[in-house]
Amino acid sequence: MDPLERYLEVFDELRRSKRWGTDVNILRFCALTLSAAEVAGSGQRLEVAAKALADEAGGFSPLGSSLRHAVAAILIRRDFDPAITVRRVKETLEMFKDHKLKKGGAQPMLAALLLVLDADGGLPADSTIARLKEIVVRWKKDHFFLTGVDDYPMAAMHATRDIGIEELALEVEQVYTTLRAAKFSSGNPLQLVSHMLAFSDFGPFEASQRFERMARALKEGGQRIWQSHYDEVALLVLSGGAIEDAAARVISYRDRLRAVKPRPQSEIAFSIAAGVVLAEQAEAQLGLEGTGAAANLRSVQAILEAQQAAIVACMAATTAVTAAST
Repeated sequence: MDPLERYLEVFDELRRSKRWGTDVNILRFCALTLSAAEVAGSGQRLEVAAKALADEAGGFSPLGSSLRHAVAAILIRRDFDPAITVRRVKETLEMFKDHKLKKGGAQPMLAALLLVLDADGGLPADSTIARLKEIVVRWKKDHFFLTGVDDYPMAAMHATRDIGIEELALEVEQVYTTLRAAKFSSGNPLQLVSHMLAFSDFGPFEASQRFERMARALKEGGQRIWQSHYDEVALLVLSGGAIEDAAARVISYRDRLRAVKPRPQSEIAFSIAAGVVLAEQAEAQLGLEGTGAAANLRSVQAILEAQQAAIVACMAATTAVTAAST
């Protein structure tokens, strides 16, 4: 089946099964996660898993917000038990506290979740938490005012890698400075890109060049690239696909999504289109299990899930602020 048709089929099922208070835009990102796996009855399963997460986490947890649906989709795809996972995440956050890391809010929770997922549902090693902190502290040396709790999820993913912290920091900084020299705007979005492209097998300089070329190809196809789009461009680079082909497919899928009712906002359509292209690339790598390409793509899929959850967390926070001000 055409990957976009598969996505739309899953999204339609989620929309038909949703509860009254579930935001349709949240379901768009959940469908992206679930369409990458064969999940029967995904609509009902998503609502049941989301409720189980909220019940186990408690009302003051970030999982009491719409973020629970994004996390539920990730757990369904991996066939993890929601209640047990929440308990492991809580235990991991207590380990954060022991290492003087912040434990409150969506970003520490996502970082803890990523570590639990990497440990196949178990508790991460204490040494991994210590390494996460060392990475954040080292990044802060280069970007004191930019680095903070928002960087916990990416630091968590790098903490599980076999790479020296100083080597990682140098690669991250090389990406950042190279893209600044190429006139990409400084700030948190570019810092996130530098953390993401440090996963690339191309090396920091070539990965930065590919980022610039991917952004240019998307612009030539009619897609404006704002700072809010930097992470999608980075993910497309990490997928390893041919730049012009990947950009063309993203533009095509974006336009098809905008033609389907209910129409997504243009930014959401672009994010989803990029995710669908990544899913295509993952499917193309199915026969390469055990190779470097397949391992890299698994990292990309994990980053994609984390970024989708972060987007949903931001959407949930915006909705809460808007509701409080009315």
